[in-house]
Amino acid sequence: MARLIGSFDWSRTNVGSLCEWPPYLRSAVDVMLGANVQTVLFWGPQFLALYNDAYAPTIGDKHPHALGKPACEYWAELWTDLEPLLRRVLETGETVSAKDRPFYIERGRGPETVYFDISYSPVHGDDGAVAGVFCIVNETTELKRAQDIERQLAAIIASTDDAILSSDLDMTITSWNRGAERLYGYGADEMIGRSVLLLIPEDRSDEEHELFRKIGRGEHVPPYETKRRRRDGTFVDVSLTVSPIYGGAGEIVGASKIARDITGKKQFERFQAMAMGELKHRIKNILSTVTAIARQTFVNGEEERAAARTFDERLASLARAHDVLTSGNWEEADLRAVIDTALQPYSPDRFQINGPAISVGAHTVTALTLAFHELATNAAKYGALSQDGGRVSINWQEDQDASRFVLSWKEEGGPNVIAPTHRGFGSKLIERLLASELRGEVRLEFAPSGLICEVDAARHAEGAEAS
Repeated sequence: MARLIGSFDWSRTNVGSLCEWPPYLRSAVDVMLGANVQTVLFWGPQFLALYNDAYAPTIGDKHPHALGKPACEYWAELWTDLEPLLRRVLETGETVSAKDRPFYIERGRGPETVYFDISYSPVHGDDGAVAGVFCIVNETTELKRAQDIERQLAAIIASTDDAILSSDLDMTITSWNRGAERLYGYGADEMIGRSVLLLIPEDRSDEEHELFRKIGRGEHVPPYETKRRRRDGTFVDVSLTVSPIYGGAGEIVGASKIARDITGKKQFERFQAMAMGELKHRIKNILSTVTAIARQTFVNGEEERAAARTFDERLASLARAHDVLTSGNWEEADLRAVIDTALQPYSPDRFQINGPAISVGAHTVTALTLAFHELATNAAKYGALSQDGGRVSINWQEDQDASRFVLSWKEEGGPNVIAPTHRGFGSKLIERLLASELRGEVRLEFAPSGLICEVDAARHAEGAEAS
């Protein structure tokens, strides 16, 4: 700024050329240029602007054009606010100061409300009159905004239903919000300064020590569910989020914890598990009744008894499909789990299974389980599983939009396959069940090296029921 002020044509202003400047103006400018704080000098009745390097960034794109110009030209948007302050100093000789004073300004980043600590002082001429206003300012906008933010966060912490507390690395509690008071039953005055272990069930103290060791090492601690002890000695299920607290030098000095009461969630999960267990029990009873009826019905001869055994096996396969669903949320299941469950009667060494983790709908689970039962039964009687060394490869992959999948069953190492002259019930079940029920396409190839079944189906085929 010293160079810009020195090269500026001051003769075109009412200050006059540099060689004509009075000593008190030169002294004020020298002090301003030598200062490490943001300083601007408004001189004369027009308040011509002179400022130092520290001040230049605060006016954005007004610099350097504002140098030597009347303040009303380059501070036009805030002139009605700024002029009374400058005139007060100019006309009365008072010093005007304020902390975090707001100003509306436009400095190339759009309209802003900014904040400054200000001290406006008079510069007296030889005759004692005020010749200019010496302004020392410090922009506090970012600090002020951080304090808005801090107050908002404090209000959120104070009003949230979640229990929020902080502690140092020695597990001593340093803060405690109202949510913590409501959840745990202790007031802040009772808990601040005490160990967080007061809230930990005795059988989970090792869990807490390990948690603080991880926090101290800077390791990420994912949210988890646990139990905490209330003041009355009862325990509450909570979902816990833990984050490190950093000191001024960037070191970890403690941990903050947010605990949410999940009692209702746990009660629902227990009810759901009980309901699923009851449903599973009733389904098995129904299937057992159907099996008993079938055995009593097909008793006339060996052929009927073989049919009854086949019927029993298919019902057992259906029961396994329901086992997969009741172990989850009843609406869908992992495809690999479906395959593993369907093939439980057989040695896993005979299968090579590969494919990404995908879930399939309940209707798809039932259809696939029955189809895999038929394929495995056929392989055990006539195909790769009927002799040593025979194997079955099962592979699948998703399509691009993840709404469908392609699956293949390929037998190898079994006896030579001869294409049947007519399709049995099992083949028809596979083709019709998978094609119609899963809104897909099925290809059965009786290759000499082994049966190949390829399926292109919808992951969630429940819509097929409605159609």
